[in-house]
Order: sequence, then C-alpha cells, then structure tokens
Amino acid sequence: MTTASIFLDESGDLGWSLAKPHGKGGSSRFIVLAAVTVPAGLNGDIEKIVRGIYRGRRRSLSSELKSTELNGKERTLFARDLAKLYKKNPGFKFHAIVAEKSNVIHALSNNTEVLYNHMAEQMLHPTIATFASVDFYPDQRTVKPRDKNALHNYLETRLAIAGHMVKVRTTPSDSGQFKEIQAADYLASIVWAKFEAGSIVFDQELSNTVQLTKLC
Repeated sequence: MTTASIFLDESGDLGWSLAKPHGKGGSSRFIVLAAVTVPAGLNGDIEKIVRGIYRGRRRSLSSELKSTELNGKERTLFARDLAKLYKKNPGFKFHAIVAEKSNVIHALSNNTEVLYNHMAEQMLHPTIATFASVDFYPDQRTVKPRDKNALHNYLETRLAIAGHMVKVRTTPSDSGQFKEIQAADYLASIVWAKFEAGSIVFDQELSNTVQLTKLC
C-alpha cells in the first residue's frame, strides 16, 4: 500500500486549570488525540459507520453530531463497528495517544500548540512512515490560523530526520464536512472517557483494535 488518508481529532481540552474539578471551573485532567487511517478508496466504509449513528437518531447529515452528544449505546455501537471493520480489513488503522496533564513537562504544558503537534507526531509517525504519500486531515478547529503549517512542518521534519521521505499533504478541515474526522472525534472521546471518567467501553470493545500510546 503506497497511499492513505489520515483523519485527526482530539478530546479533552487544552486548558491547564487543574486546581478545580473538571466541569466545575477546572480543565480536563487528560487530553487525547485520535486518528483514523483509511486505505485509498475505502473512505465509504468509515462514512457508513458514522452515517449509521445519524440514521439511528433520524438526524440530518447536515447537522453535525458531536461526540459530546453521543449516548452510551451509540458509543458502544460505534466502537463495535470499528472493531468489526478492522477485523475485516486490517488496512484500516486506529490510533490514540493520551497525555495526563499533571505529568506533562513544563516546556510542553507552557505551549499547547507545541504539545498538540508533538502528540500527533508521536502517534502518527510510525504509520505515516509506511506510506509513500499521505493525505492528512486534522480538524481545523484546533489548528490556529497563525500556526496552520506548524503541524505539517513538524511531521515532515521528524519523518525526514528518521530517513522517511513521505509526501504529506496536510489540509486542516471542517469536521462537519468529513464523516471521517467525526469518526476520529468519536474515537478520541471513547478513549478520553476511559481515562477521565473510568468508562469501560474502550476496554470492552476496542482494546485489540486501537493502538493506544501514552505520551512520554
């Protein structure tokens, strides 16, 4: 396989108000990035899973359904469908990386854009390196206008240093227009809930499907 598309989103927030409980004036204790890697020409398989959630709600596809709106049944159904897809075609790759904010070094906690880029690179580098070219679609909400090329440049630099000459085409995109980014959002939310709230959905449904990395 020489090319693929990768879609990226996150869950949790990039705030650092840790003195108060999350949701009561404080920030999340964890931040999670998740990515969905789609083999060339197979985007429809991921879109079908997300569309199924909309269909179950009788919700218009033009009205984006965020991960924060999903109920427990929908999260479990989504997780099971991802696991089934991976079993059917291991060419799909599902990744997540989690950072516990209290353990993040000051140099990264002091610059959230750098932390985000570092986490994305740590998670995606091994997968991107297996392709000749990658179309990369991070959720544009997280990419600051002044730093729109920072993640792309960091990825390419780290890949080049490691000797991987991969052509990366990065397009920050609106999740409302890409069901694949919404899938990454749902996945990130499930992983985040495991660490932030002790949810068991990930462990029960996705532990053998998603490559989970802890930021080091």
